[in-house]
Amino acid sequence: MIRVVVCQLPIGQGRLTLRQKLAIRRYGADFVCLPEYFLMPKNSIDYSLFAASYNRNIEYLARLSRDLQTILIGGTIVTNMRGSYQNTAFVFENGYRVGSYSKVYPTVGECEKGIAPGKSFVSWKVDGIRIGVLICADVLHHEAFTELGEHSVDIIFSPTLSPYRPDDTVEARQKRDNDIFVRGANTAGSFIVKTCAIGRVFGKPLRGRSLIASPWKLLWKVPVEFEEKDMIYGFDLDITRLQEFRRKSLIERIVNGNTVLKETNL
Repeated sequence: MIRVVVCQLPIGQGRLTLRQKLAIRRYGADFVCLPEYFLMPKNSIDYSLFAASYNRNIEYLARLSRDLQTILIGGTIVTNMRGSYQNTAFVFENGYRVGSYSKVYPTVGECEKGIAPGKSFVSWKVDGIRIGVLICADVLHHEAFTELGEHSVDIIFSPTLSPYRPDDTVEARQKRDNDIFVRGANTAGSFIVKTCAIGRVFGKPLRGRSLIASPWKLLWKVPVEFEEKDMIYGFDLDITRLQEFRRKSLIERIVNGNTVLKETNL
């Protein structure tokens, strides 16, 4: 079993509080995921100040992963690559940088503020578990799950900003969760851990829609009454069950020519 910790936290908080760090430590987390843009300076009007804080943010994430004694998916920070910004997630293991991934599909709003797309999807094997990262709107492009599935990833972490929509019903949100995340997990043959920010970004309100999906069903999601609150939640993922699922699904596709994964006798 692998324990992941979802940190649904406010944009602009800047640093984890002692209470939050103690809560994470109590879970004994193997992996911790922060939300997209978590370290963005409060009341930012563009990405310039965020990008200028790159070195300080990287040092903080490395130190945090060491303090928590875990593998940290550090939300995302803005990097300045040859004069253009990218929205980048960094992965650290006990203070050491494992790798980074830049968002391949930035939103229209991000592009208008200077965020350029990343070039490719990547994965890393850490402590025997292969992980990948998809940032927010990446998940709206189903080929992202297909490509990470070719990497045989066990867990996809998805730091996210989910906009608040006043006319969005619970039923509509549930349908999107299944259509995007359960379907995506099914395609990739992996678990998906989505970690959302709350508060506001560029003056626009957010809704905490953190969740954990498997290829066969939604395993956990933030209760409706907590969608606008910060919370830290730990969940155990059965990697052995996932790998057995992938093995049976591969056999089924070979025998039946079926390219759709489905759970069999699990």
